[in-house]
Amino acid sequence: MAASTGQASTGQAIGRASRFVPVLLGGGFLVAVAVVWQLAVSLGLVNSFLTSSPQLIGQSLVEQATSGLLLRSIGTSALELLAGFVVAAVVGVVLGLVMGRYRYVEYAIEPYVWLLYSAPVIALFPLLVLVLGLGSPTVIAITFLMSVVPVIVNSMQGVRNVDPKLVQAARSFGAGETALLRKVILPASIPTIMAGLRLGVGRALVGVVVGEFFAGDGGIGYNISSFAGHLGTTDVLASVLVVVVAGVALNLLARRLEGLADSWRADLD
Repeated sequence: MAASTGQASTGQAIGRASRFVPVLLGGGFLVAVAVVWQLAVSLGLVNSFLTSSPQLIGQSLVEQATSGLLLRSIGTSALELLAGFVVAAVVGVVLGLVMGRYRYVEYAIEPYVWLLYSAPVIALFPLLVLVLGLGSPTVIAITFLMSVVPVIVNSMQGVRNVDPKLVQAARSFGAGETALLRKVILPASIPTIMAGLRLGVGRALVGVVVGEFFAGDGGIGYNISSFAGHLGTTDVLASVLVVVVAGVALNLLARRLEGLADSWRADLD
């Protein structure tokens, strides 16, 4: 009994340690790059005006944080990201479910979905500015357009992947179309839908930065554009670092939610 308990504890410890291996490997590589970068600047091998350095970037982030610029910019970008992605998630899931369930809806909408996917969204920038003006509305629109397609496609594919036997069984018990969508098709499609949402949130972040870069009046993308216009390499890289950290955090959060949704679906089964 004691031996079994010891083996279980050892297995749990190994399992916990294995979860940190990807973090250590990825983080270790970034730390090594930062050390080499800083050494190259300190030894005069590269020009810090052109390449900056980890130390200067850290100082820039501290200055932006103490001045309040960083917090205001993150808040602006976060609100625009939330608004654009929430609308994309709702529209994308609904359209995907309907397109996957009804072929005639798919035939009517799918060409426009793939047109939006293949067309460079930034090419619509002049039209969006003409209709919505400069500022948050255009940024939110670009965020929506960038992120809605993966949600639609994955939601549609999730419906297609539902086992037909489940649908037949539900129909044999008298389930109507609404109950079928809510109790069978949607739960069975959750993993694929969540994968689409995870892809969509990454594209939404890109949409916010690009939108702010061209049409924003605040936010991280606007800061990048402003700093670049003044040749502020260090400040630009500091803002880019904020975007990278935000992207990693959003991806981890999306993966966590994806796991929770899959567990919920398993409980329903």
